[in-house]
Amino acid sequence: MATTGTRYPEGLTGFLAFLCEKYNIDPRRVYLTYDPDPPPPLRGSRPGYYDGLLSYRERNGHPEFLITVYRIARNPLLTLGHEFAHLLDDLARGRVGKSLGPPDDERERRFDALAMRDLSEYQAQKKAEQNRPPDAMRSSRSTMLIA
Repeated sequence: MATTGTRYPEGLTGFLAFLCEKYNIDPRRVYLTYDPDPPPPLRGSRPGYYDGLLSYRERNGHPEFLITVYRIARNPLLTLGHEFAHLLDDLARGRVGKSLGPPDDERERRFDALAMRDLSEYQAQKKAEQNRPPDAMRSSRSTMLIA
């Protein structure tokens, strides 16, 4: 997972690492940027702005993805989760690099729901790690090394 030199909201890069591990996506193929500039306006039948963007390119025969989270995002981690859900869907459907069609409200709701579940799981994992006594972490590491 590569990131730009921008300062990210707390937990953003950790959540991306969690998503890559959970869904078995090579983190070296996913790039993240937190853009302080406003996103370009939407055109067509849905005027407005968006909080994030998923871009794609192919390099040496392998797909690479850029997830852009704009500073205007009310919840940058949810925005990241939503764009990552798009990435998973594109891979599953073999649509990587295909041109965009009109928005599908049902798919967008599914992506929102998946992003919320993944974020809740990530936050629960982080909370469990913070509440784990330091001795328990040390002894579990020792057990893993010995076994």
